[in-house]
Amino acid sequence: MGTICLGRTTSAAGFQPVYRNVSAKAENALMTDALENPTGADAVLFSLKANGVDYLFANAGSDFAPIIESYARRGEGGTVAPKPVIVPHEAALVAMAHGYYLVTGKPQAAMVHVNVGLANAVMGLINAHADDVPVIMLSGRTPLTEHDRPGARRTPIQYGQEQFDQSGMVRELVKWDYELRYAENAGNLVSRGYAIAMSEPVGSIYLSLPREPLCEPAPAMGEGATPLQVAANPAAPDPQAVEQAAAWLAAAKNPLIVCQRGDPAGKVAALLAALAERHGIAVSEVFATRNVMPSDHPMLVGPNLPELLPAADVVLVVDAPVAWIESAAQPAVTAKVIHIGPDPLFARMPVRSYRSSLAIAGNTARTLAALDAALDEHPSQGDTRREAAVAAHAAYRAKVAKAAEAGSRGPASKAWVAHCVSEILGDDGIVFNERGAPSPFYTLKAGNRFFGNTPAGGLGWALPAALGAQLADRERLVVCVVGDGSYMFANPVACHQVAEAHGLPLLTVILNNGAWDAVRLSTLEVYPDGSASRANQTPLSSLSPSPDYTMVAAASRAWTRTVEEAADLPAVLAEAVKVIADERRQALVNVRVRPE
Repeated sequence: MGTICLGRTTSAAGFQPVYRNVSAKAENALMTDALENPTGADAVLFSLKANGVDYLFANAGSDFAPIIESYARRGEGGTVAPKPVIVPHEAALVAMAHGYYLVTGKPQAAMVHVNVGLANAVMGLINAHADDVPVIMLSGRTPLTEHDRPGARRTPIQYGQEQFDQSGMVRELVKWDYELRYAENAGNLVSRGYAIAMSEPVGSIYLSLPREPLCEPAPAMGEGATPLQVAANPAAPDPQAVEQAAAWLAAAKNPLIVCQRGDPAGKVAALLAALAERHGIAVSEVFATRNVMPSDHPMLVGPNLPELLPAADVVLVVDAPVAWIESAAQPAVTAKVIHIGPDPLFARMPVRSYRSSLAIAGNTARTLAALDAALDEHPSQGDTRREAAVAAHAAYRAKVAKAAEAGSRGPASKAWVAHCVSEILGDDGIVFNERGAPSPFYTLKAGNRFFGNTPAGGLGWALPAALGAQLADRERLVVCVVGDGSYMFANPVACHQVAEAHGLPLLTVILNNGAWDAVRLSTLEVYPDGSASRANQTPLSSLSPSPDYTMVAAASRAWTRTVEEAADLPAVLAEAVKVIADERRQALVNVRVRPE
């Protein structure tokens, strides 16, 4: 027996959905009708599913009528449409798709309400664009016509919401954009957009969907249909360029690898870890958005690039959008600098002035594998280099441990929180981090255990992104570590509602210092001896009085605690993990932290 939503009725309690139970035979007939007599909306949903999209993260409006009707015809659990997930804020919706991709490698669909919803979604797309994360971004578009056609305008807002170029809002942030004009093109356009999104360098696409073509008849579809187009095969690197890079690295006395992100499958992490150890090359992981190296890898020497870069005679930059800050650290003038990745020059960035002696375009994993093999053919000083890196690794990890211990009394430090969170992660747990301690302060068992906010830094990303990751794997421990300002930006009421609605047992840890500390610190970087440095309170940075964040989460039945003393944090986190394991519900820990 299935359930079909017929519409809404008015009662004393307000508008309530009207459902009718239908037999399996009737439900199958509805599904068959959607396949044999589809609309443009049916074609969009069918093509998304055919291309491997599991979920449609949606924030609906009047433009969704054909999409909603399509789901009502077939039921929300059908095999020929992505499962819909209602997310009550557009920025959170895009971030959920972002987080889902990070742990699965599968891009998801995000659909919002015409231009107003798209405006709220833009920040999420900025974050995805900055780290080359593919999102299948869809939105309605106010109806094109005023009468006669199905889907034509019926409300005042459909006049006010029209723009000459709605796609222009996101064009700089996507690889491809288009507006659906005819229902017969709907499925093919979705397939083309998906293929472009997943061709390297991967990235988001945008398709706007006016209501009329979504309402119109589309060609009949077969349940076993395959996508119209598929993503291009990942490119192989040029063998001569790989040979040159191998020769430079083998001859180097003090080579250095700089990395900051891996791939969802973990291939880059495995290949880079093996290459570095086999050939004795130190690795510095900086500004990590998806960690590559396990914390205990003997070649991992820490993020201190102002010291490491000038000493290196060859630098290998592995698909790192922001390899270092030019004003703070640069390679030696005599050093060879090699960049590898699908787009090693990052053409989407207007200004990125890193020196490049050799830029090798190609799939990152394939390039690392080729480089590892080429290095085998060259004699090197690998043993000597390895000894130096092992010593540097030990000194770096000792410094991390000392920093954590120093913050373990009184209000906690970010480093202490990172240490305590690391203790509960186990072998498979993952952390989404925004304005918490950087990745070097965590103890990470493997690559893809730490996900940090992207170089764009659009705040409010981590909490909904962590929800997306939790949706992808409900049994895995997912921890979101956020500053109190970032938590506010995350639309927490919406996020906790989604967590409860879908049974996502996420652990959120708030670092509460009552301020936007990033604003204060950036001001001091520009004016180290300025008036702000002497002020009792930096202007435009206070979040006082601090709300009781536990009550926000408790409104959605989360387990909550507040920690005032650093020494109490390990026990509280252990209790939170037990609640998650036993009760399968979300938990939130509000931690008082000291200013950095």
